[in-house]
Amino acid sequence: MNQRRTLLKLSLAALAAGAAPAARAQTFPSQPVHIVVPFPPGGGTDSLARAIQEPMQKALGGMGGATVIVDNKGGGGGSIAHEFVAKQPADGHWLVVSANNLPLYPHIVAKLGFDAKTAFVPVGFIAKQESVLVGSLDAPWPDLRAIIAAAKAAPGSVQYGTAGLTTPMHLSTEQFAMLNGIKLTHVPFRGTGPLVTDLLGGHIKLGMSSITSVAQQIASGKLKPYAMASLERSSVAPTIPTFKELGAGDVDGTIVYTLLAPAGTPPAVVARLNQALNAAVGTPGQKDDLAKRGFVAMGGTPQELADWLKVQEPIWVPVLQAAGIKPE
Repeated sequence: MNQRRTLLKLSLAALAAGAAPAARAQTFPSQPVHIVVPFPPGGGTDSLARAIQEPMQKALGGMGGATVIVDNKGGGGGSIAHEFVAKQPADGHWLVVSANNLPLYPHIVAKLGFDAKTAFVPVGFIAKQESVLVGSLDAPWPDLRAIIAAAKAAPGSVQYGTAGLTTPMHLSTEQFAMLNGIKLTHVPFRGTGPLVTDLLGGHIKLGMSSITSVAQQIASGKLKPYAMASLERSSVAPTIPTFKELGAGDVDGTIVYTLLAPAGTPPAVVARLNQALNAAVGTPGQKDDLAKRGFVAMGGTPQELADWLKVQEPIWVPVLQAAGIKPE
C-alpha cells in the first residue's frame, strides 16, 4: 500500500511539473513586458523597438491585457543593457533588443558581466537595415576617395564616430579600413542619437550610422552621404552608391536586430513571445510601417536566430584583430 501511495505521489508530481510550463504560458504575461533598448532614445534601435511595441502588446493579450514598455539603457556598446537583462527573472517579462555584436562582447569587454554564449535564449529576428557613412556639412572630404587618400597620407588622422564599440557600424567601418589598407580612429558614442547630434553640430566630421537615423538629415542636405555599407543599394536612399560600387570592397554593415530573453525562460513562454513578435512584424501593414522607418521586416523561429548567432563570431573576429581591438 505504501509503495502504491509513493508511486501515486510521484505520478502526481510529474504531472504537476509537466503542467507548470503550459500554465505559465497561459497566464503570461502577468505583468508588464519590458523591451530594453541598449542605446538612448533617438536612434534606429529605439525607433524599431517603439514600432513593434504596440503590435506586440496587442498580440500578447494576457491577463487583463498586456502592457509592453520600452526602456532605454545605453552604454558599453550595448553590453550594459545586455548584462542588465541577463540578470532579470527568466519569466519572459524582460527582453533585450540585440544585434550582430552580441557574440563579440568577449573580444571587446574585459570584465563582461555575463556569458555571451549562455546568458540568453533567442526569441526571434525583428528586422534589418543598412548602414551609411556620412559626414558633417563642414567635413573636408568631397568623396570617399578623398577620405581614403587622407587616411593613407596620415594614418589615424581621420576620425569617425559610431553608436559604440563592436556595433555593426563600428565593425563595417573597420572592415572598410582593412580592405583599403588604411588606419582610422574610432570615436564611440553612447548611441546613434548623440552621434547624429554631434555630426549636425560639426563636432565630429565623419560617422557610420544606421540609414534610419540619418535619412531625413541626408534628404534635407544637413548631412552628406559618402557610401552605403551594404551589398546592394538601399530602398530608403537608392541614390547613395555602395562601397563596392565606389571601388572600396564588400563592406557590409547591415544591422540585424533581434530579440533575446534571459536564459532559463520557459520554452512555452519563448514560443508565445516569438508568436507575438512574428505577428508584430509579419502583417503587410506592419511591413509597410517598418519600411517607412527604414527597416526590412524579418521574423522567423528561435532556432533560426540561434543558428545565425553561431556564425557571427568567425566572420567578425578577423576584423577585430586587423583593427587591433582587444578587450578593455
